[in-house]
Amino acid sequence: MSTLRRRAAHLKSKLEDLAQDATAPLALGLPVQHWPRWLGDLHQVKVPANVSPNPSPAPVGSANIRILFRLLTDSLHAPGDVAECGVFRGKTLIPTGLLLAQNAPEKSLFGFDSFEGFDDAVNKDIALGGEPDPGKKVGGFGETSYPALEARRQRLHLDRVHLVKGFFRDTLPQVADRKFCFVHLDCDLYDSYAECLAFFYPRLSPGAAVLFDEYNDPRWPGCNQAVDEFLADKPEALVEIEVDNQQKWYFRKV
Repeated sequence: MSTLRRRAAHLKSKLEDLAQDATAPLALGLPVQHWPRWLGDLHQVKVPANVSPNPSPAPVGSANIRILFRLLTDSLHAPGDVAECGVFRGKTLIPTGLLLAQNAPEKSLFGFDSFEGFDDAVNKDIALGGEPDPGKKVGGFGETSYPALEARRQRLHLDRVHLVKGFFRDTLPQVADRKFCFVHLDCDLYDSYAECLAFFYPRLSPGAAVLFDEYNDPRWPGCNQAVDEFLADKPEALVEIEVDNQQKWYFRKV
């Protein structure tokens, strides 16, 4: 990148920071479900106004925010905190934290991610096949930044949102003493889904929901395999939910 381009990128980043600082009071005061498109785009998060429905019903796509908000809201009566595994750039973590701050401020949100991309566990999923995806490689989805996301968290005063950096096998034990009312699993890989399910299931309160981002996604068959294996001897059954032509699957703890 030339010096001129670097300076332009730096200036653009500084202007975005200033704009986000200036609009933070509005963002905090307006229910996140009703943010206008420009506000969601500015803060780099998904809100209903800046997400387009899928052209036809499908388990892939990016129109999952209404589903996330609906299941989360319906789970707030259950005791416990909230977790997201697979944060990446925080496009769903930040709005989840805002919804909690505005509706259940006593609950904490834990966002787990390596912030380094996949390790060699992805090789198992490559061997499982499925449709190609540019992130299906060692280091895939590594184009994120813990410091940048932490700065956005602080800018919006999300004091009960905790970013937990590291691989799930190392970081999940940090919250072993907590109960959970809602868990959003967006972690792609067989091993990641298996680890997260084994950890969270005994810590779910009755009525808690677990939402799967990659279930039936043809790129990530390891999700189906891990979920189906885990639930095979459990009383819970998967439930399909469809909003904006986005199909997702979840279960509620009995």
